[in-house]
Amino acid sequence: MAALERRHVREVKLMPIKVERILFRIGEGSLAVTLPKAWVIYNRLKPGDKVEVIVNDGVTVHIKKKPGAGDEAES
Repeated sequence: MAALERRHVREVKLMPIKVERILFRIGEGSLAVTLPKAWVIYNRLKPGDKVEVIVNDGVTVHIKKKPGAGDEAES
């Protein structure tokens, strides 16, 4: 990835990011949270891309592979 895109990333090793987010209301009963911009840029995500949210003791977000994307790294 180009150095220009990494300027948003504090540590690049395994992309450790710790941020605090505020939940906001969408519609009548749903809440939403935003993803860190550095993580989105690092993973080359754009509007319309899909992520998988796994909820157990915590919450994990995985990037869904795009059809024909090959062996791109997931985070």
